[in-house]
Amino acid sequence: LRHGARVISMSWGTATQSRFMRAAVDEAVARDVILVAAAGNEPTGKPVYPAAFPGVIGVAALTEDGSVWKNSNFGRFVDVAAPGTARLPVGYHGGPGRYAGTSVSCAVVAHVLARYRGNNPAASAAETLSRFRRSLTDCGEVGWDPFFGAGRLDNAALARFLRADGK
Repeated sequence: LRHGARVISMSWGTATQSRFMRAAVDEAVARDVILVAAAGNEPTGKPVYPAAFPGVIGVAALTEDGSVWKNSNFGRFVDVAAPGTARLPVGYHGGPGRYAGTSVSCAVVAHVLARYRGNNPAASAAETLSRFRRSLTDCGEVGWDPFFGAGRLDNAALARFLRADGK
C-alpha cells in the first residue's frame, strides 16, 4: 500500500479467518485498492479467506471451454469466474508446464483490473468494479450464482470492459 498499489492479486487462501488479515483487507479497501483473491481449489462450498472477506473479489476457475473447472471452489464469496488454465514455458521441474486453478484465474482478473485502472487513473475502485461486473457474460443461473458469481470473464466481456464507451 505504501508504494501506491491500486490492484492486489492474492493467489492464495486459507479456511481460517484472522483479525490481522481482516484488518489488512479493510485498510486496503479504505485506500481505494481493489483486492482480488483465489476462491480455492477444493470444491467444498466453504469460505476461503481472503476471498470471502467483504470488499474482496473472489475468483473461481474456468476450463478452456468456459465451463467451471472441476476443482474450483464455489459459494457466496465467488464474485466472478475467469480462465483458470495456463501453459508456461518453465514449470515446476524446469520444463514447460500446464497449470490449472483459481490462482491462475485470480491473476487473470487482477491483470485486467490493473490494466483498466492504469489506463483510467481517475476511476475509483467502486467505479471500476461496477463497470467490470456489468461487462461480464452471465452464465449458470440468471444473475449471480455460486459457481460464476456475477458472470464469466471471457473475450467478449474483456472487450466490453476495456472499450471506451463501456457498452
